[in-house]
Amino acid sequence: MLSEFGRSGVTKVAHPFATFLVRIGVTANGITLAGLVLTCAAAVALFGNGHLVAGAIVIALCTLLDLVDGAVARAGHGGSPYGALVDAVSDRVADGVILASLLWWLVDAEPDNRYALGMLLACLVLSQVVSYSKARADAGGLRTPGGLMERADRLVLILLGAGLEGLGVPWALEIAITVVAVGSLITVLQRVWGGRADHLGRLDRLGSPTAGDR
Repeated sequence: MLSEFGRSGVTKVAHPFATFLVRIGVTANGITLAGLVLTCAAAVALFGNGHLVAGAIVIALCTLLDLVDGAVARAGHGGSPYGALVDAVSDRVADGVILASLLWWLVDAEPDNRYALGMLLACLVLSQVVSYSKARADAGGLRTPGGLMERADRLVLILLGAGLEGLGVPWALEIAITVVAVGSLITVLQRVWGGRADHLGRLDRLGSPTAGDR
């Protein structure tokens, strides 16, 4: 949701800076990989050791590079399939490391908090499935909706919940990860259902028998 509404505004703000970076030889893939390394390092060093407030702030700053790399790609040669692959893989790795680091900290700090542990595991699994469902649909030529909980939404909620938890706000992390887990599940269902509707619509337009597909 956030990516749909905020993309145009971010592009306008980042374009002048991106043009400057292209001019001095900075590549989009370089920015993507730098952001990945910094995000993973911050997650492991800060979240993994219980520094939730610092971790949330530093990771939020690191993820700004994810906004710049797309602008640099557009300002350069318009991007490439390889660049899109690097960006997608980097996002999946970063998301996994962020959630795994929180899980590592929680196992040590609150091993009896089974609910939070379960929700973090659900977030870890479902966040990957959300992204995979879109990628697989696109590979098959199916149109699917963005859905309720895209990457930007998940990241904002996770970082906000972790930061508030670090400030001592009761149940902040549990509420955030519950919303992310449920929202991610809904998003997967939205994308699968959207892909099915697109598939059946194409078959109907072709006048093909669809009994087996339905």
